[in-house]
Amino acid sequence: MTSIRKKISAPQRLCVRLSSLPMRIAQLLSLFTLLQLASAADEKLNVLFVISDDLNYMLSHSGHAECQTPYLDAFAQQAVSFSRAYCQYPICGPSRASIMSGQYPFANGVVKNGSYLPESCVTLPKHFADHGYWTARVSKIYHMGIPGDIVQGTAGTDHAPSWHAAHNIAALETMTPGRIRDYDKPATPAVYPVERSRWSAAQRGEITNYTAPASARGQWSVVEVADADTGLLVDTIAADQAIDILRQRSSGSADPEQRQPFFLAVGFVRPHFPFIATESTIAPYDVEQIAYPAMPDDDYDDIPKAAINSRREDLSEEAVRQLRRGYYGAVTYMDEQFGRLMAELDRLQLREKTIVVFVSDHGYMLGEHQMWKKHKFWEEAIHVPLLIDAPGATDATAGEVCDSYVELVDLYPTLAELAGLPESPSTQGLSLAGLLQDTTTSHPSRGDALIQTTGGNCLRSGQWAYMHFPKNKKKKSPAAAMLFDMEADPQQFHNLAENPEHAQTVERLHQRLMERVTEAKATQ
Repeated sequence: MTSIRKKISAPQRLCVRLSSLPMRIAQLLSLFTLLQLASAADEKLNVLFVISDDLNYMLSHSGHAECQTPYLDAFAQQAVSFSRAYCQYPICGPSRASIMSGQYPFANGVVKNGSYLPESCVTLPKHFADHGYWTARVSKIYHMGIPGDIVQGTAGTDHAPSWHAAHNIAALETMTPGRIRDYDKPATPAVYPVERSRWSAAQRGEITNYTAPASARGQWSVVEVADADTGLLVDTIAADQAIDILRQRSSGSADPEQRQPFFLAVGFVRPHFPFIATESTIAPYDVEQIAYPAMPDDDYDDIPKAAINSRREDLSEEAVRQLRRGYYGAVTYMDEQFGRLMAELDRLQLREKTIVVFVSDHGYMLGEHQMWKKHKFWEEAIHVPLLIDAPGATDATAGEVCDSYVELVDLYPTLAELAGLPESPSTQGLSLAGLLQDTTTSHPSRGDALIQTTGGNCLRSGQWAYMHFPKNKKKKSPAAAMLFDMEADPQQFHNLAENPEHAQTVERLHQRLMERVTEAKATQ
């Protein structure tokens, strides 16, 4: 990426043209031009973009009865919260590529983890960099394998042209010393002392080409870490790095690069498995009081095969409660790190000139319908928190909740408009800037949300959740659909797609879904 010194070429050209004048005059004019550019940079808003991993809508500010997020609750009083924000693809890689490109997965082609956006793609941060911003990434923004890329300290499927600076974080993850419980393979933690020694040797450079051991995956693990060891955890290290960057950017340096407005993207990997929390962040959750996701005996009678994955019938009720407790503890730990960031932003007096976004890449299922993880259309997997505080735009609406349907693909044009940048012709989302100023208005030209997976498509519209699964010869599954009345049946226990009383609703929503899919596939 071109450095700022190369971008500021106007004074150099001016000096060449004035070479016949006395050198002193040319120098003064060059200095004046530099000061003008610096003044323009000072007027631009910074961006702090914070994204959590696998965080569903179960937050206390959203009314959840168990999960505690005091720092996000406080931020919600200063921002606009979107109660109907939906990801475009409920797994990490495609969702993050969609956010960063401003395009639906249909259009950008990233429909699985491990796929890359092309280097030529003008991503959200690259768009800011092209218009005078200094851009940086801390930890996971594009897809990284968790915990693998963190254990290895590697970049995953990062998009290098997006950043002037990128910081990978290396941490022990599942192998972090503490109370470790694996509810799928209980004996696994016994190998961690040896693996910790190998990891430490790799950090010292004594082992080359180190790869994370398979035993460290920890997808059914809960890790409780002593508060004194919080500094060993990836999100603590990421928050430390981000705070250092904020301090550097606010130092008042005369260096033109330091004077540029910044776009700082910070990725917190919790609550993605392994569910890692500190003693103090998991302590509030009494496992005996954790709600168990019960379901009707006939729940699977109307669920098509295509809608089922990651089902675990074998997990005991105790294991389900412990895993949910671990998830909540990990959320509260992540919330603490977000609170540290915001406190530093305030301390440095950057808040009044910084747009702050908090979002998750997608949701996560915690045993609802006996299913776990994501890559499905159930509400817990697709519904995400989205909070935006933008100086000027949210001054009169701070603390309000917007109930319009919005999509994460909308973030690119929203931030560009809020920062006063020109539109990027490649984006497909719609700016939410108007909704930030008046949360009661309807979204311009869209009243629903589109979600896709490789197995089908979903539309959230009004009170309805409609899902369509085309015939799949490879999996030997016929075409199928699900329809849920989210007002009468928010837990999605009664599929109405085959109910004759709802035939017109199915027809109407299916037509609209196909319209949205066709639009999403169109590239400009």
